[in-house]
Amino acid sequence: MLKTRIISAVVGLPLIIAVLFLGGKLFYLFVFLLSVIGLYEYYRAFSNTDYKPITWIGYLVTIVYYLLILLNINSFFTISILIFIALLLFFLDIIRRGYNILNVAVTILGILYVPFLFSNLIFIYNELNGKLLIWLPFLTAWFSDTGAYFIGSYFGKKKLCPSLSPKKTVEGAIGGVIASALFSAFTGFLFNSIGYEVSIIHFLIIGFICGITSMLGDLSASSIKRFAQIKDYSNVIPGHGGILDRFDSILFTAPTLYTYITIIKEFI
Repeated sequence: MLKTRIISAVVGLPLIIAVLFLGGKLFYLFVFLLSVIGLYEYYRAFSNTDYKPITWIGYLVTIVYYLLILLNINSFFTISILIFIALLLFFLDIIRRGYNILNVAVTILGILYVPFLFSNLIFIYNELNGKLLIWLPFLTAWFSDTGAYFIGSYFGKKKLCPSLSPKKTVEGAIGGVIASALFSAFTGFLFNSIGYEVSIIHFLIIGFICGITSMLGDLSASSIKRFAQIKDYSNVIPGHGGILDRFDSILFTAPTLYTYITIIKEFI
C-alpha cells in the first residue's frame, strides 16, 4: 500500500506541477477534469444512501458552466440563466419521474460543492499575476495538512472532531494553520523578489485563512464519506483514493484566495 502511494505521488505530483507551469488551455482542461471526476465521486458516494441524485443534469450543468468560462461569457446574467434552466430541468424531472425534492437538493449541492468551487482555480488564474497566485491554493492546503500531521503526531492530545476524523487534534490544527501562514508569507517573499510587489502581510493573512478553510474542506469531505459509509470516494489515484480525497482542501482554499483577491485587488 505504501509503495503504491509513493508511486502515485512520484507520478502525480510532477504532472500537477507541469500543468501549473504550462497553464493555458491545459490548465482549464485540468480543472474541468477535476470537476467532472469529483462530481462523479460525489454522486457515486450517495448511491450508498437513500438519496438518488439526478446525475445527468449535474453533468450537463457542469459542461455548460465550464464552456461559458472557456468562452469568457461567465457573467452574472449568463450564470443566472444557466441556473434557471437547470432548475426547470430539475422540476420537469420531478414531475416526470416523481423524484423526491431532497434528491434535487443533493444534486444541486454537488454542483455547488465540486464544479463551482473548483472553478475558482480558473478565476484566480485569470487574475492579474494569476500564474503566480495559482500556486497558493495548493501550497497552503499541502502545508496546512503537513503541519497538522507532524504537530499532531508529536504534540496532539485534544481531539478536534472525533466523530468525523478521529486522528485530528486541536494542536495539529493550530500547527497546520501556522505552517500554512508562514509558508504563504515565505511564498510572498519569493514573489516579491521577482517583481510581484505585494505586502507580505497579505500573504500571511491568506495563509492563515486558507489554513483554516483547508481543514474545513477536509472535514466537509469526511462528513460526506461518513454519511455515505465509505472509506474513499474512489480509487482514481491508487493508494490515495479519489479526487475528492486528495483535493478536498483545495475546494475550499481556492475560493478563499479568490474572495480575498477580489476584495483587496484595488490595493494590489
